[in-house]
Parts: sequence; structure tokens; C-alpha cells
Amino acid sequence: MVENVTQRVTKILLPFTVPAKNREEIFTKEMERAAILCLAETERRKGEGFILKKPAEKLIFIAETCYPIWLVPWRERSLLFDGFGVMPHTLTYDILPDIKTFINDLQGSAKSRQAYSAFLSDALNYFQGFKGQEEKTIEGLIASREFIQDFVSYLQEAKAIQRPILDKAFLAPTLDESTLSSFIQDFSNLRTTLKEDIANLRESMRMLSAKTREHVKAIHTEIREIRKKFNEKIEELKPSVLEKVQQIQKKYDKKIIAFSKKFDQQLHQLHQKRVKLEKTKKTTATDIKRCETKISSCKLREDETGEAHWRQKLEEYKKNLSALEKKIIDMDKKIEDAEAVKRIEISKIRSECNVKAEAAMKTLRELEASRDAKIQMGRQEIKSLEEATSAIIDQTDKLIASKRAALNELEGMGIAQKRRKYKLAYLPVYLAGYQANSKKRYVLYSPSVARSMGIKTKFKHVFGVAKIKSLLQQRSKFITSLLNQLLTVIEHNPVFEKGISDAGVKANILRTKNLHKRIKIGLERLTDEGWISENEFQTFSELLTKA
Repeated sequence: MVENVTQRVTKILLPFTVPAKNREEIFTKEMERAAILCLAETERRKGEGFILKKPAEKLIFIAETCYPIWLVPWRERSLLFDGFGVMPHTLTYDILPDIKTFINDLQGSAKSRQAYSAFLSDALNYFQGFKGQEEKTIEGLIASREFIQDFVSYLQEAKAIQRPILDKAFLAPTLDESTLSSFIQDFSNLRTTLKEDIANLRESMRMLSAKTREHVKAIHTEIREIRKKFNEKIEELKPSVLEKVQQIQKKYDKKIIAFSKKFDQQLHQLHQKRVKLEKTKKTTATDIKRCETKISSCKLREDETGEAHWRQKLEEYKKNLSALEKKIIDMDKKIEDAEAVKRIEISKIRSECNVKAEAAMKTLRELEASRDAKIQMGRQEIKSLEEATSAIIDQTDKLIASKRAALNELEGMGIAQKRRKYKLAYLPVYLAGYQANSKKRYVLYSPSVARSMGIKTKFKHVFGVAKIKSLLQQRSKFITSLLNQLLTVIEHNPVFEKGISDAGVKANILRTKNLHKRIKIGLERLTDEGWISENEFQTFSELLTKA
């Protein structure tokens, strides 16, 4: 339970209290113990209650107890282990499918493109449906970044233990070197497994990419050969086919010319008639203006007979003009219809020509279509190979990233300090033991920073708050959280509880008169600084005389 600190493992001890940066006064060991005495006595239950009064607790001991933290060498780092293994850490990593089977199947199907395509199709979900995760629990491994960061800072203040220290209770770790060596071997094995998994995944990616490139290259070669072969046939056949097409086009060009001449004559006659109608319309319009002029002259001369004559003529000319305009509209329609007929007939001739030309080009077109189809099939096969390969590589990439993250986490464990031997670092805590009848209770005080008396602290006493409670501030909540696990072990392990109680009594800071004197000096210093009042000084001094 309590170990002999003269064993071969290198041991270091960290200080319980360090002064705050703004504290100018020296903080002595006597002041530290006096402050803990004040806090422990304040914490002691005095027998509360009126109806069902609980018995007052007795302060059995206050002991500076040293909690073991292992620093274990691993590669270029030092891993931290809680000496009691109360805070296990679980390492989680993915379990891969059999990569060797994947590689063997790849190699077995690589020669035949059809077999390789089938292999890729089957392997699309090979790495996606991996077997799950495996967990490895390491007892006592400290992985908290916050704890490690605070602990590294704390280590700078450690001092080597050169000889036995009798006024402290050094707790023997339940995790021994043999157990830690087994954990380190597990670490190394897991690191090897992760590195092998990453290497095998990369090798499978490399082989997959190489085989796909090989097949894609072969398909590109086949496409070039197909294009060359068909183009030679097309070039050989093209002159005779084009000659036939030209003959067909000449034949139908003549038809179009003959048909156009026939329709152009009809259109010419229609346009001539329209021109005549336009001229007659123009003459009629002139006659209308002349009649209107004559009517105006007869009105001036008051020639009613002449006016009536010209009005009759005007009506005749207007009727003729209206009839002419209708004939011109009709003529325009005939011209438009004739031109439409011409376009339709020429289009029919051209369509017929195109049908004949395409029939002559059929053999050539079939060769081109066959060439393009084979090339398209090759390109589609390339796309299929590349897409399947890319999908599998994406899956392996994600697994590599996961494995790499796990490896980085593993290799980043602990602190960046290289060492050859195991080392035990002792974190000091003050453990106060109380007893009421047969019931025992324990309170733990974790490593602290001794603060300076501030204005806020001075005013606390006015409101009934003991200023002494503001003197010691926990150094690290993460370190305190680990150390508080000691109380859990005491509560659940009766054997350990007895051992810690016996050790506490043995290392009790109140066990001798000489220790009483030293603590009283500390109380005087605390009184001088204003952390306790004169009345409190008297109370705590009397407690020392009764201890």
C-alpha cells in the first residue's frame, strides 16, 4: 500500500504548493500545512441537527499523500499512466477486410479485361463494408490533452527523490512494471498493425491503379487500330461512292433547272399582267384627280350641267379603281401561289435527290457507323473501368485517413520526452480523515497555487466567508479530477481504505510536538498576512494542543 521510495525506479516528487505570480511573500511549508489544518478543521462536521443530531466528527489525521503517475518510455515519447489504473483509456480502430484476398483476386483477374471488369464490379463495396471496429482498453493510460498539458508544466518543478522521505505517505502503484511492459507491447503491436494496414491499403491502391491504367492503355490502342482499319476501308470506297452521288446530283440539278424555267415563264406572265394593272391603276387615279378639278371649276362658273357630267365620270373612275385594286390583290395571290408551288416542287426534287444520294452512300455510312460504335464501346469501357477504380480508391483513401488518424493519435500519446527507464512522478495531495462513531470520511486537497491577499478576499470576511478558503487555489482542474479518483478507490475498496487510513495515521502532520510547533509558526504567518483572525489563530492553536 505504502511503498519504500528507495527502489531502483527513478522517482520524482512534485511540490504541493507554488506561489502565484503576483504573490510577493514567501509561502513556506509551515504555512502550507497550517492552511490545510485550517481547511480540514473547517470541513469537519461539528454535529449538526436539533431533533436528530448527528455525532460530531473527529479529525483522525491529515497526511500529505503522494499519488503515483508512471512515465513510461515508448519510442521518442513518454506515456503517462495513472498508478492505480482507475481511468482506463480505450483505443478504437477499424477492422479491415482481408487485403491479401483482395490483392490475390486482383492479380488473378488482371490478365483478362472481362474478368478484371467483373472483379471491379464485385469489389465496389469490398472496402465499404469492412468488418467494424475493434477496441483495446489500456488500464490507467492518461490520454487527456488538458491533463498532459498541465502535467508537463508541473513536471518542470519536480525534484528527484534521493533518500527516504518519512513525513509523507507514498502510495504504491497497483500497476507494476510488468503490466506496463505488457501495455507497451500492446501499443507497439497496434502501431505495427496500423502501419501494415496503411501499407497494404496503399499497395492495393497502387496495384489497382496500375492494372486499370494497363487495361485503359490497351483499349486506347484498340481504338486507334479500329479507327485506322475502318478509315482505310472508307477511303478506299469513298471515290466510287462520291462519283455516284455526283452523277445523281447532276441528274436532279437538270430536273430543277427545267422545272424552274417552266415556272419562271408562268411567273413572268403573271408579273407582266400585274405591271399592266398597276399602270392602269395609275392612269385611273390621274383621271379621278382631273374629274375633281373639273367639278371645282364648274362650281365656280355655276355650270350645273357640266358639274353633273363630271360627277358621273368621277363615280365611273372610282369604280374602275376599286376593281383594279382587287385584280392586283388577286394577281399577287396568284404570284405567291405560283412561287410556293415552285418551292415545293423543287424541294420534292431535292428530297428525291437526297434519298438517291443517301442510298448510294449507304455502304459508306454503315462503315462509319460501325467504326463509331466500336470506338464508343471502347470509350464506355474505359469510363466504366476508371469510375469503378476511382470508387474503390476513394474507399481505401478514407480507410487510410482513418488508419492514419488512429496512428497519429497513438504516436501522439503522452509527452515529447525521450527516456530510457521508467519513472514514477508523485503528485502530492493532503488527505484528511474523519471519524464519527464507526463511520469514516475522507477529504482530499489537490496541488494548489498560494494566492496573494486581494481586495475581494479582504471583503469576504465581512460576509461571513473564511478568507483562508481563498488562499489555496487548485492548480489544475484536470489533475484534480484524476486525484479525486483516489476517494472513489477508498470508498469501494475496503482493503485499500484500511491501508490508506493506516498510512495517513503514520504520516499525520499532527503526530508530534515538533510538528505542532512548525504548524503554529505557519499559523502565525497566516495571521500576519490576514488569512486568519486572532480568534481563529487561538482556535487552531488550541486544536494543536489537543491533537
